[in-house]
Amino acid sequence: MMVLLSAAMVLSGGMTASRADPITEAENWFNQITTMKARFIQVSDDGTYAEGDFSLRRPFRSRFDYDDPIKTVLITTKIWLHVDDPERQTVTSYPISETPLKILFDETVRLSYEGIITTAASQDGIVVVRMEKRTGSDAGVLELEFTEKPFVLRRWTITDSAGITTKVTFQNIEMGVDLPANLFVPSHYQN
Repeated sequence: MMVLLSAAMVLSGGMTASRADPITEAENWFNQITTMKARFIQVSDDGTYAEGDFSLRRPFRSRFDYDDPIKTVLITTKIWLHVDDPERQTVTSYPISETPLKILFDETVRLSYEGIITTAASQDGIVVVRMEKRTGSDAGVLELEFTEKPFVLRRWTITDSAGITTKVTFQNIEMGVDLPANLFVPSHYQN
C-alpha cells in the first residue's frame, strides 16, 4: 500500500506522534551529517552510465570523482559547482543555486519551502521524498529515496526542465570519516 503525504499535511500535524514524518526525517538525516563517503552509480535515461567515489563535508562541500574513462571531478562549494576536467585541464564553474545540490548541501537542509511542492511516499520499506519546482531556470524534480530501517539515503533522481532524468545510487556509505578541506578545491591549471 502506498502512503502519500503532502508537506501541508505534515506541517499541520497530520502524522502520528510515534514517528517523525518522512520529510522531517530526511531533513534530519542530512543535517546530522558531518562527513560522508560512498561509492555511486549514475545512470541517465539516455543510457549513459558512470561510477565513482562521492565525498561530502557539510555544509556546502561535496566531491564526485568519476572512474575512468570519464576522468571528471565535480566539486561543490557554498557558491559554485565546479566541473574539473583533468584531461582538458579546464575547470568550468556554475552557480550552485541553479542546481538541486544547493538544497542537499546547504548549511541547514530544508526540503519544504515556498515555490517547491514537497511530498513523501512510503512503500515496501522505501521512503521517497519528492520536490518539484514548476517554474524558473531551476525547474525540475528531485526525488530522494531512503531505506526505512535504518533511515539512510540510497538514491536520488533528478529530472531537469528539459525532461532529462539522472539517477545516482549510493553504496557502502561511511559516516564521520576524515576528509581534508583541500579535497574540495578544484585544480588550478596553467594556461
